[in-house]
Amino acid sequence: MEKNSVYEDLRQQIIQEKLIPGQWLIERELCETYRISRTPIREILWKLTGDGFLEQEANRGFVVRRLGLEQIFEIFQTREAIEGMAAKLACIRGNEAFRSNLREIKKKITKANIQSDPTAGIALGRELHRAIMDAAQNGILTDTNKRLENMTLLTANITKHSPAIEKASAEAHLRIINAVLEQDQEKAEQMMREHLRETCQHIVERFYPGMLGGVSNNK
Repeated sequence: MEKNSVYEDLRQQIIQEKLIPGQWLIERELCETYRISRTPIREILWKLTGDGFLEQEANRGFVVRRLGLEQIFEIFQTREAIEGMAAKLACIRGNEAFRSNLREIKKKITKANIQSDPTAGIALGRELHRAIMDAAQNGILTDTNKRLENMTLLTANITKHSPAIEKASAEAHLRIINAVLEQDQEKAEQMMREHLRETCQHIVERFYPGMLGGVSNNK
């Protein structure tokens, strides 16, 4: 297989949790699986590390990244700043094609049975967030968000195990869409920020019980 194909296959396995957080990747086994030599495998592992999917430990190798509580707070703090501004700019710069797309996404969210299929909520949420980022037409925001997207995919691996979190996110997404369609800049930014802040809190309450008092997401 080519390096790019191997990289994408490993990336998808991490996103789909076929490779789980904390799992070690053994270079020799990967060479045998993909039938390529150790040098390109090591290059792929370093790329996955640079993209936030793996961590490298001296003298031990590469391990699938496990997000800590502090990292989760930092991811959502950064998303709140970036995507809050993107929602505001989308109200100003978004065209009719963008707003038509939002209406379609709204219909899909309304029809989706997120309670029984949380991954449907994740996919629609990703579609919405990307549409808003594109409509903001700010290259620096877009570039910064791309670097953050891989970490966002790892947090989605957490929320997909909780239909309640994804249901709350779907309701928040509808509020965001309505604010953007109204072209209410302040409300759109507020709804986006509140959505991300509340999702972070829900993750902590659901998967890190008793820890909320130990780390503040309002640092």
